[in-house]
Amino acid sequence: MGAFTWWDTAVLIVYVVGIAWVGARFGKDQENTQDYFLGGRKIPGWAIGLSVMATQASAITFIGAPGWGFEGGLERLATFINVPLAMAVLIVVLVPIFHRAGIYSIYELLERRFGALTRSLAALLFLIARGLATGVVLYAPALVLSVVTGWDVNLTIVLMAVIAVSYTVLGGISAVIWTDVIQMFVLWLGAILSMVLLVSSLPGGWSDVFDYGAANGMFDTLDLSIDPTVTYSLWAGLIGGIVMHIAYFGTDQSQIQRVLTSPTIAEGQRSLLIGGYLLVPQMLLFLFIGVMLAAYYQQHGLTAPDNLNELFPRYVVNAFPVGITGLVIAGVFAAAMSSLDSALNSLSAVTVRDFYARYVKPEADEKHYLKASRWATVFWGLYATAFAFFAGNLGPVIEAVNRIGSWFYGALLGTFLLAVLSHRSNGRGAVAGIIFGMAAVWAVSQTDISWLYQNFVGLIVSVVVGYGVSLTAPAPSASQLTDVSIDETAPDMQAILKGRSGGAAEIGGDARLTRRRCLGLVAWFFISLAALGLLQWWANG
Repeated sequence: MGAFTWWDTAVLIVYVVGIAWVGARFGKDQENTQDYFLGGRKIPGWAIGLSVMATQASAITFIGAPGWGFEGGLERLATFINVPLAMAVLIVVLVPIFHRAGIYSIYELLERRFGALTRSLAALLFLIARGLATGVVLYAPALVLSVVTGWDVNLTIVLMAVIAVSYTVLGGISAVIWTDVIQMFVLWLGAILSMVLLVSSLPGGWSDVFDYGAANGMFDTLDLSIDPTVTYSLWAGLIGGIVMHIAYFGTDQSQIQRVLTSPTIAEGQRSLLIGGYLLVPQMLLFLFIGVMLAAYYQQHGLTAPDNLNELFPRYVVNAFPVGITGLVIAGVFAAAMSSLDSALNSLSAVTVRDFYARYVKPEADEKHYLKASRWATVFWGLYATAFAFFAGNLGPVIEAVNRIGSWFYGALLGTFLLAVLSHRSNGRGAVAGIIFGMAAVWAVSQTDISWLYQNFVGLIVSVVVGYGVSLTAPAPSASQLTDVSIDETAPDMQAILKGRSGGAAEIGGDARLTRRRCLGLVAWFFISLAALGLLQWWANG
């Protein structure tokens, strides 16, 4: 229709206000920080899994991935093909430990294992990294609003920040998860409608899309080059990408905090299982929309905007029927708010649990901490807003977020692996591993090596240096290893330790369920890899 009409504006306002109202209602019964940060630990795994998926399909993916696909086809899928394997690792290694520890912030576990300095350093790095990335998350929906209304993007950044922070302060993690469930279906509906309209606007329909994609190499997803400077090779995705996703979903408080809201380990694992199966198809969907847009622009002789982040929102406004445009843009907004509130909620959790309650007010009551948590949310909203003003200079928003994380993820993951896999590592080694791991990432970033490998380099240096330096100090005490080491928390070991107890059958069943889930994810990885290989073989045939 070529314009964002009053009907679309009305749909947008009603939808966003409705979602904000639903989210805010969850704050009515919150009495303590466990309610605010962990939803009382009673949220089902399927809802958590859909929340994780909605976050991945947020405004960043909705506007960033089609721009990726328009520019390079499906090549960037190599970054995500490893997700099923990453989820399998998390299901076996980290979820049982985090859940049994009964923690709010995963960095509490590092204090038990390595001491207060390691906890504070890791938590500080999370606050810096996630705070910067949240600025990019805020910029994405503000850009959409700017495109559809013609307002200055800096004005829309401030407007979005006010809405998101207000809603987050009231709602807590329960609001994050349950509103995400709604967003998940709205965003997929928007994506499917986009594909239907794109196909109907091409004279040859699907054949035009596949012919254009094949002729321009847009289905070449599996680049087997071993050259480390090739950014999106299969090996970069498998070596660096898997480290990035294990760290992102397992050591980033904004993601793992949702898993901690589940009532049992099995439910927490189920939430990751959903992401393991659906994240690759979801990313394929949005990248493929980019390929379809490329065919559409070529067929109609159109010129793409200089900022490819604007590509998909402009198409939605120009091509969708009145009212539907407003609903899809509203879905982008609401999903963006859900992504923002999950990030702001986790930043608040770490600020209060790892710093404020640890060093400033260690003896305060729960009502005081709940109030402090809401003020911390406001602070991080202001921090993200300040950085969002510069996010437009970082290129595609989805890549900008991943690049920011790559500076920290490898070193942090190495620290957690030392904590759960090694009985000899200690606090001195953990701190040294983080510092040298990040220094190594900086050194690699000065070369032409793919940024995906930065995650792997940070991990290896963190583990090697951390373990080596640990040998220069006394070994940890037995109390530091209790309920932290993997050999004590894995379902198989629990079944052995409790073999003579009444719960042995149940724990043995958990172990078998864990193995089945991991084998299913590994099989899904190879099925996805084979399907992409067949697509590439067909396109080049």
